Amino acid sequence: MSQGRDWVADMAWMNEAPYFQLLGMEVVELAEGYARMIVPVNDSMNSALGTLHGGVLSSLSDSAVAMALFTVIGPGDKPVTVELNINYLRPAGDSQLTATARIVSRGRTIAVGDVDITDDLDRLIAKSRATFMVVS
Repeated sequence: MSQGRDWVADMAWMNEAPYFQLLGMEVVELAEGYARMIVPVNDSMNSALGTLHGGVLSSLSDSAVAMALFTVIGPGDKPVTVELNINYLRPAGDSQLTATARIVSRGRTIAVGDVDITDDLDRLIAKSRATFMVVS
């Protein structure tokens, strides 16, 4: 599906999503079955405990797999999350986080993607797997 795709235009369109803008998430790289996203961490994303809320990592992971899936589905198809699993491995701290997503399985209607979330020191913060349904 990547032949003739304008990845720069696709990223610009994806980055206009209101939820991405709310969290400051940005798609920075796309390729077939692959997406890389970033989010700068700030105090407004903290839980009552003063640490980054896990929902930010979940949102980043879910979004990264969806963006990777957009690169391998048809123009009228939409990815819908069916299941998301995330393992939080270490506190994120105040840094920019990077989510690297790869589609590892793509069937007729179900796709699975894996995500690594790292900090700006390239330490693994979380690992995630998401299952999506592709609807037309």
